[in-house]
Amino acid sequence: MIAKTLSFSSPGKLRLHLGQLVYDGEGDVHRTFPIEDLGMVIVDTGLMTISTAAMQALAENNTALVVCDKTHHPSAQLLPFAANSTSQETTEAQLAASDAVNGRIWRQIVRQKIFNQAALLERLGASESKRLFNMAEEVKNYDEGNLEAQAARIYFRALAPTPSFVRSRDGEWPNVALNYGYAILRAGVARALVGSGLVCVKGVHHHNRYNAFCLADDVMEPYRPFVDQYVLGKVPPFDVPVKELCPGHKKRLLEMLTCDVTMGELRRPLMVALSYTTSSLAKYYLKKTEELVLPSFK
Repeated sequence: MIAKTLSFSSPGKLRLHLGQLVYDGEGDVHRTFPIEDLGMVIVDTGLMTISTAAMQALAENNTALVVCDKTHHPSAQLLPFAANSTSQETTEAQLAASDAVNGRIWRQIVRQKIFNQAALLERLGASESKRLFNMAEEVKNYDEGNLEAQAARIYFRALAPTPSFVRSRDGEWPNVALNYGYAILRAGVARALVGSGLVCVKGVHHHNRYNAFCLADDVMEPYRPFVDQYVLGKVPPFDVPVKELCPGHKKRLLEMLTCDVTMGELRRPLMVALSYTTSSLAKYYLKKTEELVLPSFK
């Protein structure tokens, strides 16, 4: 079963009752949700009260609780300390991994990211796709040639809605939509990593003393184009530029978590696919496989 994502933007209270997450809103609004069905809960209002019991139950179920700031973008996340029965063994293997091992992992991640970027461009009829397919095949361990950055410039130039568009956290439209989509994706990846017994703070490529989600930033890379297709890929909801995302925009972006991705010969919802990817990464560190299970458009 696909784990559900809930988003709350109206004032109220979240509490636990008989194993159910209960939302009490204004005007006698009362809704219940089985905890075991939830993969992510997003609180997009500063006027929400959450009981400790509810937070404990969400953590025990490995449900990501995401809190948004006053600009309505995700700013914090609650994750369980241990959501995997063999987390100690997996964590030790992750921390002991050599630079060579991480270099091989990063090659697979970057190669698939560029391949997915090329596949999206091809789907949209952009001629630059051929160049990116070729670049994907040339990625070496550690991405020594920095092909990820080179491919990104070509990719966003081809997708750009205007000639002046620059991918930036604080840039012009549609950066606000991309930022929100990537933040939600990052939360989903972090949840899957914890569920696979991995430590988010220790990255493969990303290293920053102020970043507690370095590994999530690594693993989400091949999944970014699945966000891009909703914002830049001519997939609704964005027909015209907006300065701020409305609840309808966010709801449509959250549908990205259930879009189909291909893994080998099978197709899975993205939220499910994340767990396959993180599980394969754990197995890689444990020397049980040499290939990561990564998403593809085709």
